[in-house]
Amino acid sequence: MKPDTPIKLDRVGFEGLARRVTIRGPEGPIALDLDISVYIDLGPERRGAHLSRNVEAVVDALNDVEESWSIEAYLDAIARRLLEKHAYATQATVKARTTYHVDVEYAGIRGKEPVGVEVRVHRLRGGGKTWVVSVSVRGMTVCPSSQAAIASIKGIDARLAPGHSQRVLLRGSVASKGKMVRIEDLASTLFSCFSAPTFTLLKRMEEARLVMEAFANPKFLEDVVREAAFKVAERFGGLIGYDALVEVEAWSQESIHPHNLYSYKRGTIRDILLEYGEMK
Repeated sequence: MKPDTPIKLDRVGFEGLARRVTIRGPEGPIALDLDISVYIDLGPERRGAHLSRNVEAVVDALNDVEESWSIEAYLDAIARRLLEKHAYATQATVKARTTYHVDVEYAGIRGKEPVGVEVRVHRLRGGGKTWVVSVSVRGMTVCPSSQAAIASIKGIDARLAPGHSQRVLLRGSVASKGKMVRIEDLASTLFSCFSAPTFTLLKRMEEARLVMEAFANPKFLEDVVREAAFKVAERFGGLIGYDALVEVEAWSQESIHPHNLYSYKRGTIRDILLEYGEMK
C-alpha cells in the first residue's frame, strides 16, 4: 500500500533482538549475548516494511559465517541478508551491544575487566560500507588543582598531597570505511588515559599501589579526553585510514560535587593529528 504521507524513512526495523553467539577471542572461543538492532530504509512509495524478514536475516546470517568468527562478520552477514530480503531497500544498518572482558595491566596489577562494546555496520546496496566500533571503559582521575592547593598549604610535594578523586566512564568510537579496529586494542588505548584504571579485584597492597600511582599521575577530565583522542588517532591512523572519524567522550562522577562533569572531542584522525602537531 502507498502511505498517506509519501515521505522516505531513513530507518525502520527492530531493536532489542537477543542472540547468543560465539566469537574468536585471543584465548579461544567466547560466548557473548548480543543486543541486536536491525534497520532498513523505506521509500515514500511503501506504507510499511516486511519486518519479519529482519528477524529472518538475524537467524539466517548464522549460516553465512564460520564457527569461529567475529561480531563484525556476523553483523555484516545480517546486513547483506537484509538487502537480499528487502529488494526495495537501498541501505541496511545493523548494531549490536554487549559486554566484553579484556586483560588490563597497570603498575604490576592485572585483571580481566568488563568493557561496554557497540559495533555497527552500515551497508549500501551499491557496495559501500561503514564500520563503527565503540568501547566504554572505567577508570579514576585525581584532581591536579586540589592536589596543588593542598600542597601549597602544607608545604609538601604535590605528588604526596591528598586531593579529591573520582570514577570516570570513558567512551571511544572509531568509524571507518576500511579495516576495523580490534576491541582489545581500542580498550587498552583508552585504559592508558586515566590517572589509573579501576580493577574488579584488588588485594590490600595492590589497592595501596594503585592509589599511590594514581595520585602521582593527576589529570583533569579534559586531559583524559584529549589524550584519548590523540592516542586513538596515533595508534590506528595507519591501519584504518586518516579519514576515519574518532569520537571520545567522558563522564566524571564527581566526589565533592552533587553534579557530574562531561567532556567530548570529535574529529577525523588526520585533523586530530594535525591539530596536535600545530599546537604542540
